Amino acid sequence: MIPFSPPAALDALERAAAEVGAAESQLRDQFAKEIAQLETDRRRAYRRFHFLSALVSADATAADRETSRAAQRLAAAEELEWAGRDAARDEVLDAMTPLADAVHDDRLAREEEARAAAEARPEADAEPVAYSLDEPAHGEGRETALLIALSDFEARFEALRGKPFAELFDRYMPDTPLVDF
Repeated sequence: MIPFSPPAALDALERAAAEVGAAESQLRDQFAKEIAQLETDRRRAYRRFHFLSALVSADATAADRETSRAAQRLAAAEELEWAGRDAARDEVLDAMTPLADAVHDDRLAREEEARAAAEARPEADAEPVAYSLDEPAHGEGRETALLIALSDFEARFEALRGKPFAELFDRYMPDTPLVDF
């Protein structure tokens, strides 16, 4: 009796399936890395948003620059969940001074712009204002200045500490064993 040998076509199909499987695995690995990077980018973007929001809120009622700086320092410490103060934390908060000033200056400029607009337009004559997408919005330069101040602070922090500022928000949570009673 002649031993059975599969046709060569089966070997070719098996090789093709293995190649496609390897390509799929490679693509899944690449997607997993890209998704992890996007997750990190999203998390850091929201951390920046919440951090700057806390500074803006702290500045909202500050009467002057020094009061604003103190309020923003406190807000930053709370946002970073720093219960106590030490030299290292004070160094970070001191490096934040130009950012705090930019937040304060932005608020003062917005308030002045609102006052000037209210004085220029009596309420009786008020008409809806049409905005063009082609023209820069009011405050766009200040927005850029505020984002530059935030980026500068983050760069100073990284130069000072050797790690990105956003990592301060990371909290190590040890795995807790599940106990079934």
